Amino acid sequence: MSARQKMTKLERTLATFQHQATDRVPLYDLMLNDDCIEYFTGVYAPYGEDGSRVQAQAVDRMLDMARGVGWGPRQLPADFYTADPKLRAYARYSDLRDQHVPFASLDAATAWLKDLNREAGKWRETTDLPREAENTRQAFARLYSWMEADHVVCCLRESGMGLDWIRAPIGLEYFSYLCADAPELISEHLEFVTEREVAIIHAIADPAISPWALTYGDIGMKNTLLHSPAWLRQEFFPRLKRLNDAYHEHGIYCLFHSDGYLMEILPDLIAAGIDGLNPIETVAGMDIGEVYRLYGDKLFLTGGIDMSQLLSHGTPEEVRAVCRQAVIDAPRGYFMGSTTEIDNSSRLENVLAMISMSWGFTPPGATPDILEQIRRRKDQSRGS
Repeated sequence: MSARQKMTKLERTLATFQHQATDRVPLYDLMLNDDCIEYFTGVYAPYGEDGSRVQAQAVDRMLDMARGVGWGPRQLPADFYTADPKLRAYARYSDLRDQHVPFASLDAATAWLKDLNREAGKWRETTDLPREAENTRQAFARLYSWMEADHVVCCLRESGMGLDWIRAPIGLEYFSYLCADAPELISEHLEFVTEREVAIIHAIADPAISPWALTYGDIGMKNTLLHSPAWLRQEFFPRLKRLNDAYHEHGIYCLFHSDGYLMEILPDLIAAGIDGLNPIETVAGMDIGEVYRLYGDKLFLTGGIDMSQLLSHGTPEEVRAVCRQAVIDAPRGYFMGSTTEIDNSSRLENVLAMISMSWGFTPPGATPDILEQIRRRKDQSRGS
């Protein structure tokens, strides 16, 4: 197919996976932005299934490939309060309202992890693999029923090995102590979660539902890693390879997600079987051009358009300039998108500017009057 012929979203996505020419630069993201939902559907996302439906429809009209499709906003609890309307808007799609009380001691954190491991070790008795497969089939049938025939290519599943699940509740300090004093507890948990996840992958994987999945584990931060390369090579990469291998057995591509700076261990990630990299967090020190120069023949790339500063505080002209440079730096095998997600901190004008750089034209209806109407509605709802 000539790159100038119009492709379907699936054709465009698969060609990008394979570093082939496409009719235009495809868009990938996690989209959790009320203004975008309203702009593309005319509806401010309500709670419940109606909110999930309109979010999915907005994603379908914006993007070529996406994760988190059908994630509608969740009702804020009655006792949730903040004087900052932007924080309230962010909390509609986040876990901000889920309060965690830090462990009082290392002994308490250790006891919690032991209890968690006892439950995780029962996964064979508690996991209904046929039900997992049927639930996946039904969920995607419902999701795709909300969309157009040429619909956004949705993530089949997000697969991790439990690192994020235990590190966040324990906290990085106690997690580090446990890695030194009781490494078997960390290893045991990662192994249980990986075993269960591999079994689920084999039960649900079907390229006819989706040709790609997300494997993940946040292992980087600004300009460096959260864990030593030695620890990652012992505990993380071998299990990540098992997840990727399980998907590959079914012809599913694996996009790996980790925030932060990853250059030091990109060869390890490639050896572990990742097919793509997300989100190329530029403010953490990642550079699209450098990643493409070194590994562009081995990885498709997604992201690279900063959401923490550029999409949130920049101008449309600045966004367009960064997008233009990203395409120059990564001419093939690149999905344009934010550095993790388009959340409620992102300005609608900036998101539309990014979309216009993919589509080759400004999305219809992006008039000052329409944008002002959405901004007024947003200000009213956030102030309530």
